[in-house]
Amino acid sequence: MRKIVSALPANRFAKYGLTYPSDWDIVFGKDRISTEELLELSKDAEVMVIGSPMAVPREFMDQCPNLKFIQVEGVGFDKIDLAAAKEKGIIVSNNKGINKEAVAEHTVGLMLAGLRRTALDDRLYRTKGGAAASADHFAKGEWELYGKTVGMVGLGDIGKEAVKRLANWGCKFLYYDIVKQPQGVEEALDIQYASLDELLAASDIVSLHVPVTPATAGMVNKDFLSKMKKNALLINTARGDLIDNDALAWALENDVIYGAALDVITPEPAPLDHVLLTMSDKAMDKIVFTPHAGGTTNEVFERMLVWSMDNVKRYLDGEEPLYIVNK
Repeated sequence: MRKIVSALPANRFAKYGLTYPSDWDIVFGKDRISTEELLELSKDAEVMVIGSPMAVPREFMDQCPNLKFIQVEGVGFDKIDLAAAKEKGIIVSNNKGINKEAVAEHTVGLMLAGLRRTALDDRLYRTKGGAAASADHFAKGEWELYGKTVGMVGLGDIGKEAVKRLANWGCKFLYYDIVKQPQGVEEALDIQYASLDELLAASDIVSLHVPVTPATAGMVNKDFLSKMKKNALLINTARGDLIDNDALAWALENDVIYGAALDVITPEPAPLDHVLLTMSDKAMDKIVFTPHAGGTTNEVFERMLVWSMDNVKRYLDGEEPLYIVNK
């Protein structure tokens, strides 16, 4: 039989009532399995199903001579050595676009939370009471989402879905990307292309939707932040590595921008002594955190399992898997 190793634990499958063919030789890892533990299970495996955060370097593949197919349950695959996989004839697939609706919803939610100071109001209400929360809120003010110019840095699946959800909020849209969208897409979304500098100068909200590459890692630095409007809000539901943490702390401490709302942060999970968690009270009041939760709805988790197993079946049946990322 052809061995399949799932880094996703069996209880995930049981939770959503997902079954698989009885003749599959499938071995499940434990919850939060380490790379070393996964390797021990996978040395004679042909197929491996992993989560996006799992690292699969060349050294891992060197010890798995039978490995021919890696299925990533999520979208991200930046921790897999794609060059080594291609060299060894290992197909790597992800589930492109599987969480685009969920992350787009979360992006809009963070925009609202950042503009309306939701997390700060809640914290003050719980710790100091309603009167104190109300007084602080009125003293500092808040912003409406209506009528704001939203700048999308990157306009992939998630960015497009976010724009669609904001379309009825009376927002104006700009985008910057290394690939300009066809005119028909721009017209359908009512969005205008701009250079990055133009976008930063004009946007009330700057939302990050690009992958981590050598060109984008740390792109949100002091220069980037200094080009934003003073009352602008930064949103990141993409990857924490896009932001220079020290630069963002500097911008919040020195009123360079209005605030930030982050679903991702580097490193993850962030320790309590992280630079963005040890800022002054003034700066901490300007930032909202969520724990990389944008794409982790119950619906997404179920879809990830279903799509992953369907793609494994395609491979085992001799068909070309969907969403190959190392062709």
